[in-house]
Amino acid sequence: MRQKPKTSLSALQRKRLFRIVFGLSVIVLGWVIFAPGRGFYHLHRQSTYLLELEEKSEILVQESSDMARDIDRLQSDKEYLEQVAREDHGMLKDNEMVFDFSKKKK
Repeated sequence: MRQKPKTSLSALQRKRLFRIVFGLSVIVLGWVIFAPGRGFYHLHRQSTYLLELEEKSEILVQESSDMARDIDRLQSDKEYLEQVAREDHGMLKDNEMVFDFSKKKK
């Protein structure tokens, strides 16, 4: 068997080879960045969403502990219960009357 002597690529062939390699590189890089469900862009969006959820979770935990304290206080502190009933719900004691001295709107 005889081996063919290696010939160098012509300028046109090198140009075509460069374009093909460059085009494939751009396609592969685009796929790595924008691949649906796997790319860096998707990963960045998911990590941002995770941070938002963690912040919301912290807020909800704080609100939950505040509500638990309010429930405890409403069950054990009669004066606080009366204050909430009067201010938030407009309740009155027996034999109490409310006088409204505010100006009426026309």
